[in-house]
Amino acid sequence: MSTGHVEYASLNGTHFFKIIGEVRAQSCISLDKLLSKIEQQSNVKGAVVDLTQTTFIDSTVLGILAKLGIKLKQAHQIQAVMLSTNPDITTLANSMGLGQVFIMLNCGDNNVCTRTLVDENITHKAMLNTVLDAHRTLMELNDSNQNIFEPLVKQLEKEQDQFEEEVVNPHNA
Repeated sequence: MSTGHVEYASLNGTHFFKIIGEVRAQSCISLDKLLSKIEQQSNVKGAVVDLTQTTFIDSTVLGILAKLGIKLKQAHQIQAVMLSTNPDITTLANSMGLGQVFIMLNCGDNNVCTRTLVDENITHKAMLNTVLDAHRTLMELNDSNQNIFEPLVKQLEKEQDQFEEEVVNPHNA
């Protein structure tokens, strides 16, 4: 019995598949049908298979994923991306030949995959500038955001002006 599942999303011709937990053959029928539909689409731009939360994957699932990689290459001249953090899953996928049809990003290699961003040099001024810039950007997106964030931005601008005044005239503070 499978204790995992497959999640799927698509945006502007890019397809995302997330294999979560222990995924076995019985979870593949809907995936296989979906792949057949994708193969028929003309606007396919890419595909990403995320195995970062996969704890077990059987050969049927690997075969369906191989089919995805092969079909995208043949029908759309696209090489899909496979992302993995589990060395056992990565080894299994590579041993089955998925590296021939996918760009394999092994997250065990720190040069390839995601890393946690470390907050460095957090000063009041840097934080103020970042928050102010982010909210100004949101305000530019639409009138609703303009109305929502305008009071905050004005307050942050006052704070920024006060901070600049303290830096220029430290004795007046």
